[in-house]
Amino acid sequence: MANQNEIEYEYDLIKRGRKALQKKIDDAIKRDYFSSTQSGRYVFHAHVERLAEALEELTSKALSGRAMRNNVSACCVEVNAYIDYLKHGSIVLSHITLKALLDAYSKTSLVAKKQDIASAIGRRIEDEIWFEWEQRRLGEHEAAAMRKQASMPGANPHYRKVKTKKAVQRAVKKKDLDFWDCWSPSHKRKIGLYMLEVAYSAGIVEFGRVIQYGKNQSVVYSDAFMNQILGCEELVMGRAFHAYPLIDLPLDWNGDRVPSRRNNSGGYHLPELRRNQFMCRSFDSDSVFGSKAIDMLNTLQHTAWRVDSRTLSVADHLNENRIPVKSFKVCPFDKPVKGEAPAHVVEDPERFKQWKSDRHRENSLYCELTKNAYRTRQALAMSKEYQHKTFYLSWSLDWRGRFYTQQAWLSPQSTDFEKSLLKFRDGCKLDSASLDWCRASIAAAFNGTRDSFRDRIQWTVDNSDLIERIANNPEDTVSEWEQAKEPWQFLQLCFEWNDVVVTGKEKFWKVPIGVDSTASGLQLLSAMRRDPVGMKYANLLAPEAPSSPPEDAYMRVLEVAKGIASKEPSLEHLKPYLEYRSIGKPAVMLSVYGGSHSGIKDDIQSVVNGIENDLLRKGFKVDHTHISPLTTLITKASQEVFPAAYEALKWLKGLARKAHAQGRDALTWTTPTGDHIHLIKYDIESETVYTAFNGKVNFGNFNSDKPDTKKQVSSFPPSVIHSFDSALLKEAFSDWKSPITTIHDDIRVLPIDMDRAMDRIRDAFVSIVDGDPLATIAEENGVTEDMHKRLPQLGQDLSCVSQSLYMFN
Repeated sequence: MANQNEIEYEYDLIKRGRKALQKKIDDAIKRDYFSSTQSGRYVFHAHVERLAEALEELTSKALSGRAMRNNVSACCVEVNAYIDYLKHGSIVLSHITLKALLDAYSKTSLVAKKQDIASAIGRRIEDEIWFEWEQRRLGEHEAAAMRKQASMPGANPHYRKVKTKKAVQRAVKKKDLDFWDCWSPSHKRKIGLYMLEVAYSAGIVEFGRVIQYGKNQSVVYSDAFMNQILGCEELVMGRAFHAYPLIDLPLDWNGDRVPSRRNNSGGYHLPELRRNQFMCRSFDSDSVFGSKAIDMLNTLQHTAWRVDSRTLSVADHLNENRIPVKSFKVCPFDKPVKGEAPAHVVEDPERFKQWKSDRHRENSLYCELTKNAYRTRQALAMSKEYQHKTFYLSWSLDWRGRFYTQQAWLSPQSTDFEKSLLKFRDGCKLDSASLDWCRASIAAAFNGTRDSFRDRIQWTVDNSDLIERIANNPEDTVSEWEQAKEPWQFLQLCFEWNDVVVTGKEKFWKVPIGVDSTASGLQLLSAMRRDPVGMKYANLLAPEAPSSPPEDAYMRVLEVAKGIASKEPSLEHLKPYLEYRSIGKPAVMLSVYGGSHSGIKDDIQSVVNGIENDLLRKGFKVDHTHISPLTTLITKASQEVFPAAYEALKWLKGLARKAHAQGRDALTWTTPTGDHIHLIKYDIESETVYTAFNGKVNFGNFNSDKPDTKKQVSSFPPSVIHSFDSALLKEAFSDWKSPITTIHDDIRVLPIDMDRAMDRIRDAFVSIVDGDPLATIAEENGVTEDMHKRLPQLGQDLSCVSQSLYMFN
């Protein structure tokens, strides 16, 4: 029987969610932005293409000389010219009209003066035509500046429009061009009336006479259109609730319904909240999850959580004093005060111009930094609300079988700062082995996991004074702990170490201790192939000595890349980049998970941007034409270090193509833990059109039932990897009885449980790669060995995995 307190609590979540949604709608209505609300967007997308068809049909009839209303006949040539002038002109004009109608709906009590709405539509259409005209005649540089002003983040449409027009006026004056000949009020109204006739023919509006307006004709929204608006509002309101944690154990999942995207048996207690909270987070995939996946979901849901008041207190202090620390984002200065420029500045045109520029830059920066700090503000607010409560998280799976919390806040699957706000409710006493895990975790939070386990322990021993100083005075030691790789989790571990180990203030350790797969994709593929080289560099084998650090796949790839560059004079100039570990990571990580050359290149470009100053200090000038050959070089080196894994990636893509050739619309396979994974991608034929001041519109066939085999092929290898790395956790922990949480291929438990957890991970890993999983996947997709030759296994004994020290690190 459901806990009555939980039921009442969930009803309160619904009440609060609907109240917050209503406030958003009311705020949008006050600003005449009803079209930006969720219900407004639903209605918009339901009608925009139909309105465009009606526009083309009405215009075609009018141009053919058929008898039409006077204004339609008078304006059809001009409207047709606008349609031809703009890219996807009928969609753009319909987009503008529909947004104007929806925004007008919010302030008209269902009836509005026809002339007023027509003028509003005409103004918006003129702005769009003007914007396109100026872009074409001013040149690409000025056009880019126009687009930048028109899409200024954080600014309202009126301000963006004013700033854009001023920028254009300056450019036009500078080039000594004629200014835009503004439309007359009469012309705007005529174009708007034309579009209202289109809306009338599409059944969106009706015309009538209303006494309060005398003889003036009015626009009345059609019953069908109104019913759709009201229906969408009811739908959105009915789904509204705050997705906050539960205060009682979530309902256990069961496997009664298939496919799993229709199973909403677990999680929140109220059916109203579970209505759209399914076990599988997918609209298309028919994946069906087995008993071990369901048991693992329920195991995760049984973990009880508390807010860590110590880190919350520090965060509160830093927030009040506007001190950002990495993922803890705050704007470091107060909102600029509005006011006129001093008289002496106004009197000097150049100083006044600079003053306005500085104020604009300051305001823009404040808006940007404040927006970026949204998660920080929300996390703080949520933590304060649950500071003295025990709470639980409900969990679900994506179609590949990976685990995700159903709550966005107070989740372990978030930033370094947000993770540091959480601790297990139930702790443990420490023994000598678990003390070492605590020491290693403190060092890993500060330095990362490249050092050996022994070196991490020693680092904590050597830095005990630093740890105690930070724990006792965190506000005054920010400059010290913010240097850590994960500063907030390091701070939390310092608190816990000091409270439990140093002072004995607390008897039980409650902060989760984590280990992460060092390279799950390379580990799985190398083990499936029994490749001794790949398994060595993926840390699946015992280290050479107990004190040896973990193998670093990224650095190994860079070493091989240096060797290639040394043999090819044309690549010598790339060697300075190869000193940075972060350069090797994108190629190894992304290529294993299906990344393209372009995607890897973009990631390497981001890394180069970050190290550019360091390279300059060393006397090396960055040339961004180096990025593409650098990407090719590192990718080639990756394939040399892990040849069997990359061969498997290529083989899996070939397998997908062979399956499609046999007539399969989707790719399916069963994981060793009994999950039936269903990979389907559809060919969505859609386009995006950007308007000047009215946002963008997506149109096309969003309900296509045509399989997109190309996307299926590219996503097949990474999907297989993700399904197996999640199977590893299910095999290892589906019957776990202690506190546990997971972040994809990362697990977090109490330090007393870590040795047992690592032992389970090793056994589970061998279990899921046993046999020939790649051959089994081929058979499940109807591809025989004659069609697609099986990959040979290379002889490494899987039992060696039991001696691995760093496979999870």
